[in-house]
Amino acid sequence: MAQKRKRRAASRRAPVIKSEKYSIKALHEDREYGLYWYAWIWKILRPVLIFICSALMVIGMVSVGYNRVYDHYLAPVAADTSETVSFKIEKGESVSVIAKRLEEAHLLRNHSVFKYMVQFQGLTNMLSYGTFNLSPGMNVNQIIAELTSGSQTNERTITIVPGWTCENIADYLVSIGALESRDEFLKLCNDVDLFVGNSYALRDAQSAGSLVGRKYALEGYLAPDTYRIFISASPESILRTLLNQHNKVVDSVFYSDQTEYYSDAEGNFHEVETYDNPLTMEQTITLASMIEKEAASRADYAKVSAVFHNRLKAGWKLESDPTVTYLSGVHKLALTDEETAQQNAYNTYFVPALPAGPICNPSVAALEAAKSPDMEYIREGYMYFCAMEPTSGKLAFSKTKEEHLANVTRYRPLWEEYDRSQAESGDAQ
Repeated sequence: MAQKRKRRAASRRAPVIKSEKYSIKALHEDREYGLYWYAWIWKILRPVLIFICSALMVIGMVSVGYNRVYDHYLAPVAADTSETVSFKIEKGESVSVIAKRLEEAHLLRNHSVFKYMVQFQGLTNMLSYGTFNLSPGMNVNQIIAELTSGSQTNERTITIVPGWTCENIADYLVSIGALESRDEFLKLCNDVDLFVGNSYALRDAQSAGSLVGRKYALEGYLAPDTYRIFISASPESILRTLLNQHNKVVDSVFYSDQTEYYSDAEGNFHEVETYDNPLTMEQTITLASMIEKEAASRADYAKVSAVFHNRLKAGWKLESDPTVTYLSGVHKLALTDEETAQQNAYNTYFVPALPAGPICNPSVAALEAAKSPDMEYIREGYMYFCAMEPTSGKLAFSKTKEEHLANVTRYRPLWEEYDRSQAESGDAQ
């Protein structure tokens, strides 16, 4: 009975769950397929990922800060331009002065940054004086590199345009900084003794006594061309350069033995007919200056020359409008009777032949035309010409006075309108 009671009591007790030992095999299986299989990898990756994220944040903040600093202080003033300007550093100028002038020239955003960068890099003593070609499209580092590279130039390019007078040349040279004084330059243009040894034409004019009454003795002898001159060149040096070039022009035009030929329809070559020019070299230069002012197109140079030669041969006055306005410097197409009646040595409505001297500095083409006019217009006897529509640059040629007056009547209103528009444009400026 006692045993039966024990068995019933045991059957009434809760069942006992026996634990099993966690083996190495079970551990491996759990890590391979269970929830925490990657725990060892995460322990390695977590600090790496934290470092990368932190580094990216730092780089981002530094990048944003650098971009802001670059945009405000280091970037080019005008990144989209390749235009260059001349910047001159005077001998003995300090970094501070150079920096401020660069900023004033709109080549830098901030002069202090330039100054500190030059000093920090130890480049203060490497800044060279002279003239540099800089661009608003250059950043601070590029400008510093240029100013310390030794690339400065001691020369400048000047271009003298055909048809310019001594006064035009002086104004131009002052405008580009090659001259400080316009008056000094023009005073030298009348110093015959100083330059007579530099110019064949000037020496011939002096010997002939034809310099008397001229506005500028050097007018006509300053050869139009493009030159390289020293930045420090004096007015006297510039004038000698132009006069020396004119000597070469004189040699090529007046002393060349080259014979020209043309071929006919059958392919036979013939010598080009030459004009027996009665003018001296000095007179030819004066005539060339008138041709330069009268004809806008080189195709008309020889034709205008033919008209003037025909009038000279006939003993007529040349009646060239540019000779009327030379002394005043006023540029007009429609002259009044009062203007053409002015009594001076340049006005060819008043003097019987050529003016007192050249009225500008003519080109080689104008000199050649003055020496060799259009032979057909010589033979046909053309005696007149006038401007057509002003902006076209074309000329209307005629043989008789009646034809010429008809042309003047037709085109004069256009000249007057052009003069008015030019006057209004000048007033507006």
